[in-house]
Amino acid sequence: MDLRTNELLGACGFTSAPKTGKAVGECPRGSFFDIGTWSCFSCPSGYNRTGFAVDTQKACSKQVSAEYKRATRVGAHKSCPSGSFKDLRNGGECWSCPAGFDRTLSAVNEWDACGKIFETARRAEFIDRVCPEGSFPDLNGSCYTCPDGYRRTAAAVSAHNACFRNESLVAAEKITALTCKAGEHFDFVDGGTCWSCPDGSVRSVHSVKTNKACEYTNMRWESAKRTPNGLFGLPGAHEIVAQVITERIRIEGTIEKFITDSKMNKNDAEEYRVGVWKQIKNEPEASLELKGAVYNHLYDVIKRGAKTKPEQDMVNYLATYVQDSRKLTASEMSNVWESWQRGREAWRKSRGTNLASAYDTGVKPPDTTLAAKELMHLGPAAGISLIYLGGVTAEAVSPAFAQAASRIALQILPYRFKEISQGVVVSSAGFAGAAVAPLVVLTAASVIASFATEIALEQNKQEAIVKDALAVAQRPVNLARLLKTDDGRNEVAGNWALMTQEPIKPNTRTWAQLMPSDKASSGVTFENGKVVVGNFEIDTAIDGGQNNTRNDTVTLTQIESTSTVGAAGRATKWDLIPGDATDVAIGTDGTTYVIGLTKVGGGYEIFKRAKTAKRWTKMAGAAIRVAVSDKDAWVVNDAGLIFAQSGSKWRQIPGPAAQDIGASANGVWITAVDNTIHVRNGNRWQKLPGTATRIDIDQNGRPWVVNKNGDIFVHDNNKKWQKLPGAAVDIAVDIPGAALIIGTDGKTYLFNAAKQDWDPIVDEPDSSAIGAGDGQVWRLTKNNKIYQMQ
Repeated sequence: MDLRTNELLGACGFTSAPKTGKAVGECPRGSFFDIGTWSCFSCPSGYNRTGFAVDTQKACSKQVSAEYKRATRVGAHKSCPSGSFKDLRNGGECWSCPAGFDRTLSAVNEWDACGKIFETARRAEFIDRVCPEGSFPDLNGSCYTCPDGYRRTAAAVSAHNACFRNESLVAAEKITALTCKAGEHFDFVDGGTCWSCPDGSVRSVHSVKTNKACEYTNMRWESAKRTPNGLFGLPGAHEIVAQVITERIRIEGTIEKFITDSKMNKNDAEEYRVGVWKQIKNEPEASLELKGAVYNHLYDVIKRGAKTKPEQDMVNYLATYVQDSRKLTASEMSNVWESWQRGREAWRKSRGTNLASAYDTGVKPPDTTLAAKELMHLGPAAGISLIYLGGVTAEAVSPAFAQAASRIALQILPYRFKEISQGVVVSSAGFAGAAVAPLVVLTAASVIASFATEIALEQNKQEAIVKDALAVAQRPVNLARLLKTDDGRNEVAGNWALMTQEPIKPNTRTWAQLMPSDKASSGVTFENGKVVVGNFEIDTAIDGGQNNTRNDTVTLTQIESTSTVGAAGRATKWDLIPGDATDVAIGTDGTTYVIGLTKVGGGYEIFKRAKTAKRWTKMAGAAIRVAVSDKDAWVVNDAGLIFAQSGSKWRQIPGPAAQDIGASANGVWITAVDNTIHVRNGNRWQKLPGTATRIDIDQNGRPWVVNKNGDIFVHDNNKKWQKLPGAAVDIAVDIPGAALIIGTDGKTYLFNAAKQDWDPIVDEPDSSAIGAGDGQVWRLTKNNKIYQMQ
């Protein structure tokens, strides 16, 4: 029924089938056929096919010697919030039913999990997990993880053999599509060709070359479209984009993920890197990589909580946009359902018979998700931007999303080269639209999954889905909760792609203030007391310090030192700060902590000074070394004991006897009295290869150290240390690459990776310690005087 004219519409009927290409005859030698993807794959030498899906990381395996390891405790079970109930699904989850509804006997994730007398059944709402994602619960009330590649045994979770593996699992390599791609139709015409039918239709009995090659089996629905936007049209976007470009680490991670997924050779990879940065400089609004990197930043902001006004503005806008998408989708779903019901009734009356109701005739109702697929229509540019998500934060997208993106990356590469070189947004021509179709389908399906689950055949279930959609759409969106489920991640990511797909240029004046032209080409500079990274390259993204043993390789290739630093790299001015100290550290809020000279039990007095304060405040406790993790100080006393700030008090942290400590918002590390190096991993300390006496951590969680011989190293998060030139007695680092040292000659230096050497910024050989944070640099002299760089 046309809801505007109240006229009964005819059947959708037939349509033509577009030709997609020539069919491939057989799998090449050495490869095998996968019926699910209708393609040919091969396993590495010595590996055999497993029962896992061919497009997962577990597609191939080989036997290895049995290995056992302990499980790692990551924390206690969470309690379900008031008003929710615990379900054993996935080891323990919290769900809630709509007000007035109670649990039925159906599974908690089914459409009819909640019931009420004389009411249509409804779905339950996911609230939280009992254990963090990736871990498993135990009856002892704690959550645990097994090492990668290991699975849980029947042994006690505290036993040495709680986790086990006896095979190595790897991905299969796709060789070619066989005959026709999955979803396409083979025909013997023209020597074997492939054809496609539109969504909602199937291949008919008519010739593939006629206009009746495909027949619609369901209702077609032309939905309203969700209003798109552009990245620079979002509140807070200018500031956040400028930060992401300046930090570079997320963009580099996005670039490297695409290089890996598309299997580029070295020359193509270098051309691609250069092209991406050129496009970001000239036309940031057209860069899909930039949009992916900004989303990774926003994902982390949502997880940790917004701290700045631009972050709050963008998070609030995204939440509202997601809710508006839900409202529009729910409304369209309701219209689909009403159109079908009224159409069935009008058709029945027009027949002039005593037909039974639609329930009795078994007529299949429409799939109301048709509305979402139309409404969440992502253009090629938006669809392709989805493959750049998860470059740094892998959890930002679901595994299915990541696998589809990796497959699409192999197809999209030539087009991206063309786009970058021409500085244009992806057009709708060619293969681009078809290539991203799997991601578009995943996005639309995830929106519906927020309302209900599965495509229904029963009319009462379809009606329940519509009612659920209308109710859920009225609730404010909790982005942090959404990001805890695969469907939620896909829904948020899809809305992000939709709302940023238009190439809206940045505001000229605002952009010029945030990104001065010299900042785009200069290196580490000192501006108004701030350390600013303008141009450095990191070949592969690290993981933000959450897991400092992740198998990523980081190679510093360019960090320049220019601007207000003098011709030889020397800073122009240092202010003498009243007081005396032996160690210094700065928090992200600008608060500076120092270790004084007065001896007390456990070491020396501790002082702090807020960013705008004019004097020092004495703290409780005593220490010999200090570091700051975000805004909380950590100290080591003269017995090697480790303490963390807890309000106005200190709490002892068990661990190896320490001689130095380094921290940032993304990690806490120590050097032990035996010079071994340890990183804080959950509630325990993990020992890493290497030795050092001094250590500091940059904002991305990467450690920089000095050993007993004065040698300087930076950790590449691949269990390797990259040696840097020079010799030092102390080291400090703020933003990635902005490393400073006190040389063995007592001078102060700033690292310049363009020369792979250190530039002197203080020629006087009187320095003994250095600290950096919040864009500030502080140094201490051998006679314990305190200086702050201006």
